[in-house]
Amino acid sequence: MRVWGRLSAKDQRALIWGVLLLCPALAGNFVVRPYLHARATLRARVAEQRDLLARELSVLRAAGTQGDDVQLVSETLERERVHLLAGRDPLAATAALVGIVGEKARTGGIELQSIESRPGERVGGLMGVRIELSARGDFEGVLRWLHALESDTRLLHVDWLTVAGSAEADSAAPEQLGITAGVRAFVRPAVEAP
Repeated sequence: MRVWGRLSAKDQRALIWGVLLLCPALAGNFVVRPYLHARATLRARVAEQRDLLARELSVLRAAGTQGDDVQLVSETLERERVHLLAGRDPLAATAALVGIVGEKARTGGIELQSIESRPGERVGGLMGVRIELSARGDFEGVLRWLHALESDTRLLHVDWLTVAGSAEADSAAPEQLGITAGVRAFVRPAVEAP
């Protein structure tokens, strides 16, 4: 305190005033401001949690009134669902797939040359049946055939498709293309008796 005693009264008053002004500024900056920021963050989190709770409670209250909506959605899905091939026998399903693909090819102007069945495989709870075919037709016929397969209500999947120019060229007719493809459809497998 020797230094304090050597200061003049005027300097001592100036230091006291400086400390009195600096302490609140430092306290405000290092104590009050972080406290206010933490409090604002806490208020925001509480408001967010209240909103979430209100939404969850409204969902719980509405759960009892959803029975009619579930029935309506089920009926709509049933009308719009993609149909599997009829029957549960993979051999019958393969024959049905050959018939569907053949009919779509004939209406699209595609000449089928050969169709071969391939072993089916299980995909989830379904049985996939596959065929491979080779055919000839013009470009527009190929597009019509593919569109007909895509627009069918049954679940048909073209696994692969190869289109190549045919060696036979007739200048008067449209160019004939050689087509090979693999097509798959799905059927529910028969439940085996225990």
